[in-house]
Amino acid sequence: MLSQPRGLLFWLVLITFLFLVAIAPVQTAHTLLDMAHGITKFFTGLKKFVETLSAS
Repeated sequence: MLSQPRGLLFWLVLITFLFLVAIAPVQTAHTLLDMAHGITKFFTGLKKFVETLSAS
């Protein structure tokens, strides 16, 4: 699977990500963690919303 050629988008995303990690590793880590926490909060809120709707 790793020997298959990748698309241009894959390489652009990979190079951009590696560039960000090389230039600003701490800020990149904080950004990724903030995004993970935000996604978790979103789905927790969505779960509460659906539970509230189903209880009505």
